This record gives sequence, C-alpha cells and structure tokens, in this order.
Amino acid sequence: MRSRLIEKTWFRMLPVILGGVLLILIAAGIAVAVRWHMSAKEAADPVLLGEPVYEFEGKEPAIGMRFNAVLKYRLPWSDSFKLAAAEPGNNLQLTSDPAFHRSRIRWGYSDWTLVIPLQAYRGGESGGGSVLAEFFAGKSIETPLPELKVADLALPLDDNGTELSLAPRIETHDKTMSWLTAGIIAAGIILVSLAVWALLVRRKREAAKHVKTIWDNALEAIQMLRAQVRGGMASPELAIAGLTDIVRHYLEARFHLRAERQTTAEFLADLERSDRLLEDKDRKFLRSFLASADMVKFARMPADPHLFEQASEKAEELVSGTTPREDVLPDNQEGDRK
Repeated sequence: MRSRLIEKTWFRMLPVILGGVLLILIAAGIAVAVRWHMSAKEAADPVLLGEPVYEFEGKEPAIGMRFNAVLKYRLPWSDSFKLAAAEPGNNLQLTSDPAFHRSRIRWGYSDWTLVIPLQAYRGGESGGGSVLAEFFAGKSIETPLPELKVADLALPLDDNGTELSLAPRIETHDKTMSWLTAGIIAAGIILVSLAVWALLVRRKREAAKHVKTIWDNALEAIQMLRAQVRGGMASPELAIAGLTDIVRHYLEARFHLRAERQTTAEFLADLERSDRLLEDKDRKFLRSFLASADMVKFARMPADPHLFEQASEKAEELVSGTTPREDVLPDNQEGDRK
C-alpha cells in the first residue's frame, strides 16, 4: 500500500517537475536571446587578448622547423571571424592558410584562437611580419608579429672534428646580350618565318590542285545517279529527268550559256550558235536524248533501266569529249578549274 501511494505521489508530481524544467529552459532561452540582442546592439568591438606568442620546442626554432604563431581574441556573441591573413617576417614562410576556431564560450562573449602555421627557412632575426583579422561585424585588427631569432644549422665536421667552412657566395653579374648573339637569334627567327611561309604556300597550291572542275562534278553526279538506279533507290523516270538536269547544267557552265528558262529547242539552237560547237555525234545524241527526256518528263512516257543505262553512258561520253585538255585550256576555263 505504501509503495502504491509513493508511486501515485510521484505520478502527480511528474507534470509539475516537467513544467518547472520547461519554464527554466524557456527562461534560459529568453535570457540568451536578450543577451545576444544586447551584444549586437552594443556592437562591442573585438579585443586581442595579450600579445601573439610562438609555440615551438626548444629555445629557438632551427632552419626547416615548423611551428605556430598563436593569437587569442574576445568577440561578442553576435560577431565571429570572417577571414584571417598573415604576412610572415623575414626568414619565415607560411606552410598553410591561417586557421581560427572558437576556444571558449562565456556569458555574452566568446574566446577565439587564431593559429598561423610557419616554417623557418633561413637563420637570423625575423621581424616585420603582421596578422590581419577581419570580423563579420565590419571590424578588423592588424597585429605585428614579435621578433624571433632562427638558429643556424650546425656546420658539418671534418675527420678532425673541425667545422667545415662555408663556400663564399657566388656573385652574379648581369651580362648584356652581344650583337652576335642577337644577330643569330634574329636570323633564326627569319629562317623559321620563311620556312613557315613556304609551307603555307605549298599547301595552298596542293589544295588548289584538288579543286573539282565542272566536268569532274558532272561525271561524279552521273555515276551517283547510276548507282541509285541500280540500287533501286531511284526509278528510271526520275533518273532520266535528273540526268537531263546534269547535262544541261554542265553545258550551260561549260559553254557559258544562260538557258535556265529555255525550252529544249531553244537550248539546242543557242548551243548551235555558240563558237564552241559540239561534234556531230555529240549533237546527234544530245537532240535524241533531250527529246526522249522531254517525253518522259512531260508526256509520262515509261522508261526502263536499260534506256537510262544507255543514256548515262552517252552522257559520260559527251562530258568526257568536251573536257578541255590542260595544254589548250581556254582562259575562261582556267577560272573554272581554279
């Protein structure tokens, strides 16, 4: 009975206890928020706590030793570190970027620690270094680093236990470039430039040799059309019409005719009046071929692959027979080849 009474009593007291704890937490949160707001409103400046100190083993660092310069700051809750930059003194160098962290939290402010990793690379007095710390509230503190002496390395000993002496410093002298050296360099630059220019000219001439002429294009188009008919990709009727266009365009370009809208009869008459007449066999084939092509195109006359094969072979003979020779190439055909 007594244990049950105690349990009931604790059960009744539990909400009171939890409510009290909750009130304490709420009060603490309000106090922290008020203090935070007051620290931001007061805009207290950050403070450097003491002087920077060096942390290393022994009385003084030796050449090659790594050690830290440590600075401590006090900032209000509403402020924190933004960045830190360090300029080491003589005979010292940074081994990595400065690092800062919050080391302790007090009522209304926090203590921060800034660590500057350094390394001694030469013996002697070190001074003139500084550290710049910037904060988010817009303030900054620049602090000089204290003097520091870096110990020299001990000289090696010879067989008799005597320190070996250092070799004297090698003096360097600025020497101006001689006229001969400058001339050799200039001549080399000119020779290289001439070689590059000759190579470009040669490539340009080689490229010009491979430019296709109007007769090359016509022969290639006829061969492509024949391959389409043989492969079943084009009907003989369409191939006959295409072959007509290839032949007409070739003759217009070859003999500089302007016959885009001429009928077949007008086109043949214009070709007859040209001072570059076709041979009888080519003229005869051309009349027969163009007439047959007109029947296929306009009268819907059926055509078979055999008819197209014969026409394409005759068209190739026409183009090949009217191709100018290199040694008698007319002036206007020079432009076509170019």
